[in-house]
Amino acid sequence: MKSEKRIIFFLFAAACTAPQPPPGAAGPAEAVRDFAEAVHKGDTATAWSLLTSRAQAQADQFAAAARAATDAGPESGRQMLFTSALPGRAVDAKAVSQSGDSAEVQTSEDGGSPRVWHVVREGGRWRIDLDLGH
Repeated sequence: MKSEKRIIFFLFAAACTAPQPPPGAAGPAEAVRDFAEAVHKGDTATAWSLLTSRAQAQADQFAAAARAATDAGPESGRQMLFTSALPGRAVDAKAVSQSGDSAEVQTSEDGGSPRVWHVVREGGRWRIDLDLGH
């Protein structure tokens, strides 16, 4: 009977583990890592959710302009950004500056040049603010 109680306890404890926080909830560097991992895995829903609403709207505008110019344009900004995305290597990300709800995160890949990402807190989560206009 004692071993049955232990088994029940362990099953109960396993069932009560806390769910993983949503991507971007932990911090700016983690949001960039989550984004890179999502692109690497082909998880466009997660990658898209880690972009700011401004970046998403800008991508949707570019996709609409491409559709207007040709019948073969992308259906959405999400499709435009991630359909031909090539998986990269794992990135090392570190916040190099942070002020309130804004941060700069630097990434580096093996053999690649460092890149700086602008990340902002939006809706309680850190999201990447891509500037697609440049």
